[in-house]
Amino acid sequence: MFKLVALGDGAVGKTSCIKRFTEDSFSEKYIMTIGTTFALKTLEVKTPEGRKMVARVVLWDLAGQPTYNELRRRYMAGASMAIIVFDVTRPQTFLDVGEWYTKFINVCPNAVVAVVANKIDRADRLVPPEAGEMIKNWLDVLYFETSAKTGENVNTLFTQLITRAIQKHKDSQMRSVTDSTSSLPFRVP
Repeated sequence: MFKLVALGDGAVGKTSCIKRFTEDSFSEKYIMTIGTTFALKTLEVKTPEGRKMVARVVLWDLAGQPTYNELRRRYMAGASMAIIVFDVTRPQTFLDVGEWYTKFINVCPNAVVAVVANKIDRADRLVPPEAGEMIKNWLDVLYFETSAKTGENVNTLFTQLITRAIQKHKDSQMRSVTDSTSSLPFRVP
């Protein structure tokens, strides 16, 4: 089981991305998230070794308004992955990505993070794809361009993020085993 948190300024499409992924639905009507909501999704993913694995994900949708800062921090704890969403029609939401990233990584330093450029279906786009690529390289995160409205790249986003979290979890378990056996005062046959 994995915990994912959705972060970003208000009205960027965090809830819409989650609903598209978990329910394959979209609503034109904007309803501000009050505090936090969550959804569950069980899916089958393929590991890098080609094995199929069933993963259960709890997706926490955290309100973007500043008044929820302390609440958000509590809900971030224990997350193995995060999406930081910005709206390609509102440049300020892109400029805030670094701050969201810092807040999250301070709580969950070993988590997998994806930055998500949402609303790419809109004709009034102001943040170009190159800006997203720049932040991907700068923060060393995954980067996806999505449209929660049309569903473009939403499943790819979550599937690749979950696959990466599974691999990271597996790698950390292997390191734990290696670290614990190397610290023994005798050699294990």
